[in-house]
Amino acid sequence: MIDKRNWLRGPACAAALFAGPAFGMGQGLKVCLESGSPPLSSEARGGIDLAVARQVADWLGRPLEIVWYEVEDDADASPAAQVNGLLSAGVCQLAGGYPLVSDGLRVPLTDKYPLVLPDGTRRFVTLGTPIHTAPYRSVDFRIVLGAGKRAVSSLDELRGLRLLAEQNSLADNLLLAHGGGVLRPGVVHVPMLQAGVLAALEKGAGDAALVEGPQFDAYRLAHPDSALQDSGYRHPLQVNVGFVALETQRGLVDLFNEAIPDLLAEGDIEAEFAKQGYRLQKPVEPVVLPPLTLRLLMRPADGS
Repeated sequence: MIDKRNWLRGPACAAALFAGPAFGMGQGLKVCLESGSPPLSSEARGGIDLAVARQVADWLGRPLEIVWYEVEDDADASPAAQVNGLLSAGVCQLAGGYPLVSDGLRVPLTDKYPLVLPDGTRRFVTLGTPIHTAPYRSVDFRIVLGAGKRAVSSLDELRGLRLLAEQNSLADNLLLAHGGGVLRPGVVHVPMLQAGVLAALEKGAGDAALVEGPQFDAYRLAHPDSALQDSGYRHPLQVNVGFVALETQRGLVDLFNEAIPDLLAEGDIEAEFAKQGYRLQKPVEPVVLPPLTLRLLMRPADGS
């Protein structure tokens, strides 16, 4: 368990001591987490992002309150705007499991966002300026093959196949943009709130799927008799994951930026991954992925 070796360590923590109530000393820490994306965060099963939130709260010596939310299942939905809305409405101070992609950290252009609150009510909120913490993990993207499908070593070998990806996800965009759109005719967009891309692949809804690595690791643990196969292919693009907050919470973000590197250095986060049966993929450079231009999305799949 995390001890107090880090308390009041570093300039941010010292500032917190003297700032007192401005930094919420002695107050609870409220974090939003997506409720349906095991093994990362799941209201029913816990998960990695929940465990890291608890570790940071312990490091800071603050009680933790988790607010679970479901992603909006709409072809035009914006996960980044939804999270910003939750923060701007004061539902939580930070949101975990947030991909550090510059597109999701832009100052919003919309004046009012129609937010569906966790209790199901709707309200219009003015969105704020998002900022991010240091990352605590990264994710890769893998091609998973349906039963009996031939092995592949590149995205080019997927031409003519039915390819599944979670609707509006980065994996979805990577498939659509590859080779100037050569895979687009075969891409099947799976809504976020359905049983999942891999369950759909298992049922024969497609021939292959591009998914986040931890997503397949969790599926394989939960379904040891599954016929789905890891192709061995890894897309060269990796994305860091951290917490996001509004500019008004910069003091709290500074504290998280003290805690997360220390937890990584001490092996606490890696130990939590191992405890849950997974391998930690440590943060990579660049910390924040550049804007998702066609040039970036069309980066050669062999990593060159």
